[in-house]
Amino acid sequence: MPKADFKNVSSDWFRASEAAGDCMNIRYGRIRKGSDQVEWRFVSHCECDGIGGFGRLLRQQGIHLPHLPETKHSERRFLRPLWNRWIDRNHPKPCANRTDWKPQTNPENSEPSVGWKLFSEEETRHIVDQCRGLKVTVNSYLLKQLDRAARPEIRRPSEALSWMVPVNLRGDVKYADDTANHVSCIEPHITEDDTPQSIQHQILHRLHRGEHRANFLLLSLGCLLSHAVKVKLLRIDRSKPEGNIGAFSNLGVWKINPDPTEDEGWVFCPPRVAGQLLGAGCVTFNGRLGICIQGASAEQIMHRWIEHIR
Repeated sequence: MPKADFKNVSSDWFRASEAAGDCMNIRYGRIRKGSDQVEWRFVSHCECDGIGGFGRLLRQQGIHLPHLPETKHSERRFLRPLWNRWIDRNHPKPCANRTDWKPQTNPENSEPSVGWKLFSEEETRHIVDQCRGLKVTVNSYLLKQLDRAARPEIRRPSEALSWMVPVNLRGDVKYADDTANHVSCIEPHITEDDTPQSIQHQILHRLHRGEHRANFLLLSLGCLLSHAVKVKLLRIDRSKPEGNIGAFSNLGVWKINPDPTEDEGWVFCPPRVAGQLLGAGCVTFNGRLGICIQGASAEQIMHRWIEHIR
């Protein structure tokens, strides 16, 4: 397991991604009590992952957070995850690719459109109860509804869609700064007919096979490459038609009691890199679920996402 003084390989790749032309800002939105306006905050993904950036912002407000959430899917094997990753790479499943995204409504280099929603405590409890009735996590349920909401933006909406889902590695990986990048990912492929239950089964299966561990180990090998080579590889990768539709990140449930701030709630969204259609995120802060999308057609997708969730 990496020690505290090891170089943060994830941060190195995020810096290379930024140099390759991707905007690597994580978006957070603070909504104060009695207000319906969002105060946007941005933290560079080159410095923090989603959980780390949120923890950093809350600490700056005076909230005491001695520990940030740790992984619920510990995986420290080495050979088996890499072997499984190699098998998956040699037996790819057909998915929609970047040429299937409909033309974007905003130019590539302009400020991305943003959509957000902060649910009330009552609405949030209803969503949680609904998920319990379906015997799925809120994460699996929201991803299913997001996938439904994004399909009208695909030329062939019946195709399977690949999503990037970040995975928190705290507990398996330790760095001196607990807000730094302790992150990897898995890539579930979702079909139009998948249910929240089948999506959850697939996510757990990928975690059990160590897909997130394999991706972290492959990034670790990147320490042998120069920064210029990493940038070149990322630019080549962004130019390929293959790729995921976007990132869906869930920061989990944060209960601050008592809350020393005047926060009503928060929304959050991961970056959208070149080639992706959108970035989408969610966080539950003091009993209120907040969701956010940025990227092409964000407001339209958000409207559909809310309707599907309800």
